[in-house]
Amino acid sequence: MEKCCLSIRLEGFLLSLILRLLRLTWKVRFKGREHLDQCYNMRNNFLICFWHGKYVPIFSLLEGLEACVISSQSKRGSVIAELCKNFGFQSTQISDRPGSGSIRHLSELLHNARMGGIAVDGPLGPRNQVKPGVIWMASAFEFDLLPVSVGSSRTAVLNKRWDRMEIPLPFATVCLAFGKPVKVPAKISKEQTLEWADRFSEAITTLGEEARNLACGSNNS
Repeated sequence: MEKCCLSIRLEGFLLSLILRLLRLTWKVRFKGREHLDQCYNMRNNFLICFWHGKYVPIFSLLEGLEACVISSQSKRGSVIAELCKNFGFQSTQISDRPGSGSIRHLSELLHNARMGGIAVDGPLGPRNQVKPGVIWMASAFEFDLLPVSVGSSRTAVLNKRWDRMEIPLPFATVCLAFGKPVKVPAKISKEQTLEWADRFSEAITTLGEEARNLACGSNNS
């Protein structure tokens, strides 16, 4: 157990170091940053929501902000928790098992956080599909959902992973894009929850396309 914990800490440290070195070479662009600033400065209860395959550069691009990042109770989730620690974020690991009380426990933690962050198609997909539990939580506990995505002019894609993780390459132009915050109505039905999940999935995907176009356009200008 001790060796496992040491291995996780070491992996988290090395990944953080690599990300910081990459960040020094990136040309960074922001789109819609005012949406994040407004939610953050008003201290609204909100979650930044992104695809699992896009999360890697977000740690370094938002370093310095107060946030609580959600990951799963797994080795991979523990590595993400270590990444959070190294970038100054809080973290919490929750179970995906139905009936575990994870969502209610999570809502209590996030009400005390400046903002939360979650990969809305994680931890194991389906890829680029928002989990209904996120929509239900936003409805039940009055969290705003802030869509976020990343686009890069030069990217390494890990095609063997379920999420096809994208890592911006050295000296790439990287765009971090924010959409308008989404307010989910209270007490929505199961059918409405699924409709909102589909709608929000489309919003994040569209935002990713805009971010990539801006990054590639900036690189060629």
